[in-house]
Amino acid sequence: MKRLGELLNPLRIKASKVSLDSPISGLNIKAQEIQKNELFVAIQGSSFDSHTLVPEALERNAAAAVVQSQDAFESNPRTILVDCTRGQLAEAASAWFGHPTDQFSLIGITGTNGKTTSAYLMRQLWTQLGKINGMVGTVETCIGQECFSSQLTTPGPLELQSTFARMVQQRVDSAAMEVSSIALDQKRTGGCHFAAGLFTNFTQDHLDYHHTLENYFQSKLKLFTDYGLPLAVVNWDDPWAKRVLVEGRAKRTLTFSLVDRTCDFFAAKIVCSVRGTESEIKTPQGDFKFYSPLIGQHNLQNILGVLAVFYGLGEKCETVLQGLSKATGAPGRLERVMTGKGYPSIFVDYAHTEDALKNVLQSLRLFKPNSSRIISVFGCGGNRDRSKRPKMGGVVSSLSDITVVTSDNPRTEEPQKIIDDIKEGLLPQAKVYFEVNRKKAIQWALKEAHPDDLVLIAGKGHETYQIVGTTQFPFDDRQVVRDYYSHAE
Repeated sequence: MKRLGELLNPLRIKASKVSLDSPISGLNIKAQEIQKNELFVAIQGSSFDSHTLVPEALERNAAAAVVQSQDAFESNPRTILVDCTRGQLAEAASAWFGHPTDQFSLIGITGTNGKTTSAYLMRQLWTQLGKINGMVGTVETCIGQECFSSQLTTPGPLELQSTFARMVQQRVDSAAMEVSSIALDQKRTGGCHFAAGLFTNFTQDHLDYHHTLENYFQSKLKLFTDYGLPLAVVNWDDPWAKRVLVEGRAKRTLTFSLVDRTCDFFAAKIVCSVRGTESEIKTPQGDFKFYSPLIGQHNLQNILGVLAVFYGLGEKCETVLQGLSKATGAPGRLERVMTGKGYPSIFVDYAHTEDALKNVLQSLRLFKPNSSRIISVFGCGGNRDRSKRPKMGGVVSSLSDITVVTSDNPRTEEPQKIIDDIKEGLLPQAKVYFEVNRKKAIQWALKEAHPDDLVLIAGKGHETYQIVGTTQFPFDDRQVVRDYYSHAE
């Protein structure tokens, strides 16, 4: 049990009908699941406002209800009126679990692309350095050696702080967290104490939620303005980077670049191949020759960002680069599926934005043999930003020799309508094949591919499911590839 006053931020409280000495047995946002003496926090969502459930929560013996609606406050007993219930929930969750992120080093990673790979690189480095570590991200959440699949890139505050509390119990020393724009907008990470923040890049995505690029950017920017960061690491090559530096409020900043030698970290003499990436890296501690098994310049940017974070936190650049040369990155990010004589080079990648597809395809084009072709399979998610669909079609058809347009996760949208949106951006001269069924589309691409061709299957990467309607079906692009060749042999 904790006292109400131990959980609530007094600066948020506008009025209260409840003593701050009241005992609280837990936090809950679900009125129908309230237990005696729990604190109910009403959340105003886009489709439902749980302020309407305050009477039910109080009838179920909630100790009190936290609200941001004046009407809900005035019409119900045992209520506390605050400026923002989402922010208060996150801060109360941190307090309930004993402010766990004060007890280890938490790195926040935000940006449109590169968050997952950066988080995995950090985790792999910490493991090599002998540190017990954690990770919260798109693919999975890890607490020491225990890992489990993630449902959201950044979970809600109760689940998030509970996870951090478990990390404290397991003596985690350092953790990386992918911080999504939606999570920042919804204040899910309120109450977190970050040792550093990493800005990877910024391109169009999630406009179905944010509506404008400026709104989307402002949400990302919150990591650098609202959390008192001791250290911000910024990708100087991104057009939005200057705003992060100018508008951000971090006590210290470091920059990295593949273009500007004046940055703190700079990569030169870059050589990309199907086997990996070589470069010379300039750091504040000297210049180093470097090799990574990761493919493409976008992954070299991820590496530089991670290197800068670790340097900023006190690690030696030489030690970090030695570790990064062995790091394998994230599953489903330019992950090679089949190897061996007679197979084309087949990659799956999570790329599902115009910029991510451009980065991946440009990387593949750098090392494809002159006689070979790039065959790309991709689609766009349903119930998501429609404006990016023709842009994605344009970039894939311009950088691929053959474009295969199919379904991604259509959700409740008609798959053919999604494909029609993609069609609007396809280059007129492009060679394109349309197949709504994703499995058949992949199989068509594999049948079409010659041994020296490169096949990119984009959009789902690590995912092991496909969402059609409201149902989630088992589906793994990598397994479709393996099954195709096992049946062909």
